[in-house]
Amino acid sequence: MTEEFKAHAAKRKSQKLTYRNPMPINDALTNTAKLSNAVMDQPHPLYTELVPKTCWLSNVRDHLTTKEWSEVKDWCYKRSQYRCEICGETGIGQRSRKWNVEAHEVWHYDESDLSQTLIGLVSLCPACHECKHYGRALAIGIDAKVRYRLKIINKWTWAQVYAHCEESVATYVKRSMHNWTLNLDYLKEEFGLNVEIHRVPIILEDEVVQTLKTMNWRNE
Repeated sequence: MTEEFKAHAAKRKSQKLTYRNPMPINDALTNTAKLSNAVMDQPHPLYTELVPKTCWLSNVRDHLTTKEWSEVKDWCYKRSQYRCEICGETGIGQRSRKWNVEAHEVWHYDESDLSQTLIGLVSLCPACHECKHYGRALAIGIDAKVRYRLKIINKWTWAQVYAHCEESVATYVKRSMHNWTLNLDYLKEEFGLNVEIHRVPIILEDEVVQTLKTMNWRNE
């Protein structure tokens, strides 16, 4: 499915972005800049965000050309001065990743009309970004590391960490039982990008539904 979306984006020419909030200029920085790793004064809370299974493979990147996505990410990185918008760190040297910070899509789910709406993009260091994708962390066996970072960044007790992760997985399972209408109007408002939505409804097989219903919030 994702290849179909990419093929559609490749068929059209990249649009010229018109920024509602212009990118900073003359900062002379890049996403591999060697910055001081000092933490910002007011870091934000770190929460997990599991995208419903029926929404997989149809995200922002699948609806933009490579050039458009690169420019959108650049704007995101420059706006945050190449620092994580949660912990304030530069991400330099974390997890041996190529980039210091990575772009993360922020979604709102309206359960009254089953709509998934893009409401923003944020820059995250690799360690905080791993926490956002808690489902992937469970799949590859790094969920314990993610829970530890949730505890440290949020100054939570273990009970709070466990409760948050359990609730996040329960919400993910519930939302994965439905198909969601995709709304990318944010791209028009922020960057002047007119994007045609391509999302095919997914019918989950009984085996997949059963696996979801028995999903644990941590690896034993």
